[in-house]
Amino acid sequence: MSVKIGIGLGTARSGVASPQQLCDYAERAEDLGIDSVWLSDRITGTQLDITAVMALIAARTRRIKMGPAVLTMPAHHPVHVARAYATLDHLSGGCGRVIMAVGLGNDPRQCAAVGIAAEERGGRMEEGVAVLRKLWSAPHVTHQGRYYQFENLTIEPRPARGPLDVWIGGRTDVALKRVARYGDGWFPSFITPGEYAAGMTRLLGYGTERGRDIDPREAGVLLLCHVTDDRAQADAILQLVAAAGAVPSDSIAERAAVGPAGECVERLQRFVAAGCTKFVLFPICPPDELIPQIETYAREIMPRVK
Repeated sequence: MSVKIGIGLGTARSGVASPQQLCDYAERAEDLGIDSVWLSDRITGTQLDITAVMALIAARTRRIKMGPAVLTMPAHHPVHVARAYATLDHLSGGCGRVIMAVGLGNDPRQCAAVGIAAEERGGRMEEGVAVLRKLWSAPHVTHQGRYYQFENLTIEPRPARGPLDVWIGGRTDVALKRVARYGDGWFPSFITPGEYAAGMTRLLGYGTERGRDIDPREAGVLLLCHVTDDRAQADAILQLVAAAGAVPSDSIAERAAVGPAGECVERLQRFVAAGCTKFVLFPICPPDELIPQIETYAREIMPRVK
């Protein structure tokens, strides 16, 4: 079983990295053999525009894959998204380095800030993904949907290898049903190994009901991560993680990878035993600690998770 480990990059919890720090982080990740880098998306607050950051990463790297973790799809017009991610595919060499992952967003106020009602988010996301696939597949596209309408629209260049894969974020039963209807993969966070296994079982069942053959390998877990031997520091970080994920503090440890390297390896191995082979480790640290953290992942975690 081949295990792939990517890394995350966000600013809401740890501060904004400088342009040089962003480049150094992506380049070092590629040098270390890390599979991919994923950027958290927020409409407001402390946040760089993730398409701009991915364009920077694409220009400074050659192999590492990249994507949003996850794009708050209902808050973005799908025509703009289709253009932006087709451009990223072109800038990254058109060789399959860009992966799309979408979700509703963890805070309805992010969508409300751009005039999208909370009750419209699910419908807008599903229709938005359909629009992306149409625009990435052919020229002269016409679409007359509930939320989006346009005629004879063409985006060029389109992704070189055809429509990008679209993974769906979320850990609820509703999210699993979305994956079964129209997702290419499942991308949950703040989940335990047992919940992952149970969710995959339900997802396979929902796929069967819809006549879809769900590939269980097309799933990955996002884990907030910090490797440290300092127990007090680990406990403080776990409290921050619990608040970020709206998860009770007494159950957050098994939903993250925080603590000594050996404990983080054990946490990931439990997911591997539950059937997960793809991970995104999201460093929880200031920008100047990002590279030491991922160097620790490469040295002490990646070789031991199999």
